Amino acid sequence: MTQSALAPVLEASTSADLLKALKDLKNGVIGNTWKKVEVAENEAVLRLLLGLLSGPVDDERADFIIETAVIIGALANVGPLTIRPLLVIGTHNQLLILLRTVSSNNVKTLTPATLHRLLPPLLRAIRNLLVTTADLVWGHMWGVGAERKVVSTGLVGETASLDGAGKGKGVAGKSRNWRVDAVRALSTCFEQANLSCLMTMIYRNRDTQILLPIYQLFARLVALPSHREALARWIPPSSSSSGPSTILSLRTETPLRPFILTHLLTTISAANGAPADRKLHGKLLEAALDLLAAVVKGQPAFAQIVRKWNSEGEELEDDMEGSGSVSWLMDLLLVGPIPVRIAAANCLTNVIKAETPHYGPERVRAALMSLRLLDVIAKLLKTEGMEERVKLCFILAALGSDHPDLQKCAYDKGIPRQLIDMMRDLERDEQKVGVSADLSSRSYEAILLAMASLAFLHEPTRALLAEPNPPFLAYLHKAFSHPSYGVRAAACQLTRALSRGISILRTSLIDSGVGEEIIQTLKREVALHKRREAEMDASKIPQEDDAGDRAYTVEVAATAAICNLITDFSPLQASLMRSGGVELLCELSSSPHEPLAQNALWAIKNLVFHAPDLLKTSVMTVFGWPRLRELVSSGAPLGLRVQALEIVQNLTADSLPSEVGRYLELLGEGEFLTVWVDAAREGQDTRLRVPALYVMSNLALGNEKVRNIIASHVEILEVLSEALNAKVDQVKVPAIRSLRHLLESNAKTHRPRQGMLDLLQPYQLKSRLKDLAESSPSLDVCHGAVGLLEVLDRGRESGTVVGSVPK
Repeated sequence: MTQSALAPVLEASTSADLLKALKDLKNGVIGNTWKKVEVAENEAVLRLLLGLLSGPVDDERADFIIETAVIIGALANVGPLTIRPLLVIGTHNQLLILLRTVSSNNVKTLTPATLHRLLPPLLRAIRNLLVTTADLVWGHMWGVGAERKVVSTGLVGETASLDGAGKGKGVAGKSRNWRVDAVRALSTCFEQANLSCLMTMIYRNRDTQILLPIYQLFARLVALPSHREALARWIPPSSSSSGPSTILSLRTETPLRPFILTHLLTTISAANGAPADRKLHGKLLEAALDLLAAVVKGQPAFAQIVRKWNSEGEELEDDMEGSGSVSWLMDLLLVGPIPVRIAAANCLTNVIKAETPHYGPERVRAALMSLRLLDVIAKLLKTEGMEERVKLCFILAALGSDHPDLQKCAYDKGIPRQLIDMMRDLERDEQKVGVSADLSSRSYEAILLAMASLAFLHEPTRALLAEPNPPFLAYLHKAFSHPSYGVRAAACQLTRALSRGISILRTSLIDSGVGEEIIQTLKREVALHKRREAEMDASKIPQEDDAGDRAYTVEVAATAAICNLITDFSPLQASLMRSGGVELLCELSSSPHEPLAQNALWAIKNLVFHAPDLLKTSVMTVFGWPRLRELVSSGAPLGLRVQALEIVQNLTADSLPSEVGRYLELLGEGEFLTVWVDAAREGQDTRLRVPALYVMSNLALGNEKVRNIIASHVEILEVLSEALNAKVDQVKVPAIRSLRHLLESNAKTHRPRQGMLDLLQPYQLKSRLKDLAESSPSLDVCHGAVGLLEVLDRGRESGTVVGSVPK
């Protein structure tokens, strides 16, 4: 479409000419990507279209608004080359303003018929615009897809460059910080006025053309917790302000039962058992299921509402079977159109995974439902096309995660081998015409994630993937250099799952080169991230918080895998040391992205586990004692502080008494012990107390100087005494061990030190330990208490007596 082709729109002299030009433009852009890009590059045309969405709304202007909305909806479907200019001029804001105006009761210039014509194209336009924006900012809902080139202006097309992005005829090159506009645009629907407008339409309408785009819009945008919370908080208007005949018959809402849940459950249940002439539109049912799945995901309270809901408005005790929501979701899973069945599978998976039942019968019913889901997924994987298989693999990955019994069932059904065949077929079909790079990338990612989930807790699945025939590890090795960061991250996650098998870690991952490659992948990702940061800094574009998780996706997954790959028995430990991996991990431990920093610290912790003192010294020379002191202090985030204390625990373990003394000196002696008291005291998080107490257990085995320093801090003894009363056995075990190491004068004779006995006399240890030995359900606590009592009894044999305690 040339400039002359756009001239009729810009040069129309009458309303009739303009309307005809708009219709011609609409017909020209629908189905033609490059024409859409040309229109988006022309600022004058975009400004004209935006102007047609402004101003008064009446029956005469309705046709102009409708044609304009259809054009914008078509432009928005392309991707970054059209989304950027649309966002820059504020198209999304104008569409929402127009929707608020049109849907309000104050518009007297519109007939009901015109209103009915206006709403669907406007809703489809805002849906297309914001859903495409979400795909660009967050990645595709079902996989990342083909990775776009990331430049200082943000994500642009696969072949676009920074220069090209700025050379458009219009607004495409004007705003280099379009990502900021994109992130803000994704929140506009959840601003109070806009949310109320859209939700009121849901409340007052049963028209598929109105409900469908709103369902699809919200299903994509509630990925953020703040968006989900805003949606769940919305309360419908009072009955006095509602329309007479278009309102759904809904139950009274309470703060614990969000309107959106009740509405969706009512809508979906209407499809179950309805006569053929009243069956719910398939697309609408699929969208309702998708939105319900998105709202319930990770929300135990919402999942419980779904499980206990039925269409009569009565709350069931449990509905893993029967007449309630789960039963008719299972019905939708077993029969009907394939998209609806897949949406039902996703919804049921999110309900199951959001809440872990503790009650026996509930656990059994949840397990049976999971098995039925697994059966359906296995059958559909054999029959459906690539796009459907992508969704099924993601659902399978979520369903099988942290579920060893289900992973075993999947293996027994041959699903892992089926996934291997899918990977082989995908590589073969990738060269065929018609398989897009985006679909191919998402397929690789989905298959790898499903395999990672099914192999994580099941050794036979890991062994199958590591077999030389079929040579699956060759596919895995290739995935580390895939253009899509989603595929690279999935490859890292699968490597982590495989590395949980010791024999595979020592042989297959080494022989295939996968172990070495993941270290190189981490280096490449870090270098790439630095280049991107430099470009962002050069263009003075702020890095949004929501982009942070995405930016570090591969690094987080790679460091998680490396944690397993460099344990004390792994051949890759030496490779990491030679290739500068320690320096890289130490650098990443200071990352502003906490999950990445935590994984890096975890890897360092594993590196010094059971390591010789020479290796510990080498690692700490790079890492630095000042940095470790900083991380164990109270100012550090909890996750990093826990990892830092566990590093200290591993450093001080299995070391000579003189080395323990040296480590304490390097940690700052008294200053460190003050920090230790804060970490181990009663009231602190158990995750922090446990490693702190194990650190003291190791320090207590140091030389006399170390013991004297510890003994001089009465706060330490008080903390150890308090730990014996802890509610959690994990805290008691290292506390008992610490006391024993402080008391014992010799590892062979196990006799107590008189001075330490005197210091501990006020804490009445003997009676308390007897109580633990006799009543604790933990064998570790009982064993530790008995051992410490034996040490105290040897004190009596040698003439030293612990103070008597009244019974």
